[in-house]
Amino acid sequence: MSGTVRETDEGVLLVHDFGGDSVHDILDAIGLRASDLFPEQRGHSATAARRPFPAADVLRAIAFEALIVAAAGVSLLAGHPFSPADRERLIVAVSRIQAALTAAGVSHG
Repeated sequence: MSGTVRETDEGVLLVHDFGGDSVHDILDAIGLRASDLFPEQRGHSATAARRPFPAADVLRAIAFEALIVAAAGVSLLAGHPFSPADRERLIVAVSRIQAALTAAGVSHG
């Protein structure tokens, strides 16, 4: 699981997994229920605009994926061929980095 959890000013927990795991799988892994993500309702309040995840959270979440990409580059420069498993893992790393950029509100090509 490669993701981030943060609490909004309103007390709502936001959970995002860059690897594509479901919210329920993430919650099960950390011992929470979906109802734990929301504070008790105390009257009506205006809906807050969705804010992107803080850059520091996104950077922490993708740091390992960046290491995978770097290791692949070093291996390639050394003339070592990628195995099918290595190639697949590199694709996953790039996909997770792109998902993190999207979650952070950064456009990428």
